[in-house]
Amino acid sequence: MPKPLILLGAGPRVYSDFTLAQIAASRPVVLVDAFAPDWAHPYLTHHLAADPANSAAAIAAVRSYAVGHQVGGVLTCLPAHRLTAARIAQQLRLPAAPVMALAACADRLAARRLLAQHALPLARWAEACDASAAAAHADALGYPVVIKPRDGAVTMHVRNRGEVPSAYDHVCRAAACPASDSLLVEEDLEGPEVCAEAVVVDSTDIRVLAITRTTAGPPPARQVQRRSVYAHDKLLHHPVLRQVVTGAITALGLTAGVVHITMTCTSRGPRITDVNTHLPDDLIPLLVQRATGIDLPQIAADLATGRPPNLTPTRQRAAAVHFAYPSATGRIEHLKVTSATPQPLVDRFVLTQRPGQDVVSTPYASSGDRLAHCVAVGPDAATCHTTLDRMARHLTVALSTPVTNSRAV
Repeated sequence: MPKPLILLGAGPRVYSDFTLAQIAASRPVVLVDAFAPDWAHPYLTHHLAADPANSAAAIAAVRSYAVGHQVGGVLTCLPAHRLTAARIAQQLRLPAAPVMALAACADRLAARRLLAQHALPLARWAEACDASAAAAHADALGYPVVIKPRDGAVTMHVRNRGEVPSAYDHVCRAAACPASDSLLVEEDLEGPEVCAEAVVVDSTDIRVLAITRTTAGPPPARQVQRRSVYAHDKLLHHPVLRQVVTGAITALGLTAGVVHITMTCTSRGPRITDVNTHLPDDLIPLLVQRATGIDLPQIAADLATGRPPNLTPTRQRAAAVHFAYPSATGRIEHLKVTSATPQPLVDRFVLTQRPGQDVVSTPYASSGDRLAHCVAVGPDAATCHTTLDRMARHLTVALSTPVTNSRAV
């Protein structure tokens, strides 16, 4: 039997159950978390009660466990714990990307400086220490711009100077930025957003296994509304895109793991907007598996335990997910999927809210305001999008009198 894999953090069931099931299918899993949620129990062989957000406590718990048990590797699927996982692996002399490389990727400012030093194509950006500086940089870059924290998923798209102060304050609050932290002001590029799902087997073997295409909602939050993966996406063989991905991974010093690189395909070619060194979220591993047969969670676990990963596609299909958001701000009174007829191309349709919860309308929503998601599988992306459009009409929601929207800017 393979040695157990230490997993830091279970994550939310709605997005993590597929990943954990795939990892546990081939190896024992020991969860490090403050508590083990009921849904995760069937996938676990052991639970270490330690909060992975407390790095010292998590490291101590794993080191204590390792005294009397063999450990095959250390992994996390949650961005907040990636450095702790790497430090544990390093201390136990297990496979992992260098901590310094992961730390650079976790800091957008540090990552952009490294990428710029290697002449990689980026969106133009500037560092701002306050709202006044952000407005000055935005004026220089030209509107629209995006305001981002150095770490975290919160972003705000700004169309004019008057929106800068409130957007800057919103990002600071939503990302819980320390008072001394600066933010990034970045040009809002025109063109389709794509993500390269790459695997670093070692520093000389970097593969782009899938392309995820993204449809975003309205500004200022521009939350992800749809993701899609097609096994025959023409960008898989785009030489410039592949060079950009390989160059970015090399410049950042990443030597092993799954990497998710977000780019905008502009008229001047692809421009990097983000690099993430953990399994992608938004059910992208599920889409990749349904469309290509490639199992990103298994690959991440194999690399974490030093086993050769299986990178061979076994399917030639497409898969897409649609995230439904409320059209108004309020408290949910009713939420239901009206179609009871089985749909052959629908992989799943999951409600992610319940009556009594407060939600914020699409322009200011976060991923926590999603009402439901639907996954479709088909022979091509167009078929998937048609299925998702049809299924979206079967979601009904009723909201009570709007509640105060503290997130609106």
